[in-house]
Amino acid sequence: MKIKFHTKQQITWIFWTTIIMCIGLILFKYIPMHLFGENILYDASSHIIWTSWGLYVAWFFVDQKKSWRIPYFVLCGAVLIVMSIQRIYAQQHNEIGVFLGLLIAGIAIVLPRWNEFEKEIKF
Repeated sequence: MKIKFHTKQQITWIFWTTIIMCIGLILFKYIPMHLFGENILYDASSHIIWTSWGLYVAWFFVDQKKSWRIPYFVLCGAVLIVMSIQRIYAQQHNEIGVFLGLLIAGIAIVLPRWNEFEKEIKF
């Protein structure tokens, strides 16, 4: 069975996104928790990071239908906002922890695809 180039590229993006997210979690969640205790609120939210990862992987299926893109982005935004508010409300993270989770997820998604983003964003 031969895998198409586009599918190989998507698998590569998912792989590198996963690696970058794991590195971000180690640096900004597990090391601070080890140093300052497990009850800190400013460590990166792994719930936000892994939810972002799941939404990113699902994007490759949604991307096939252009009419689903905008509704999917709205859904992703709503899911991440609700989860962020829930993590703060449950006192599992503060705004810094949620922001770190979103930042790590955003960097992990953009970095492997930097060439595409660089073409689209012009200063």
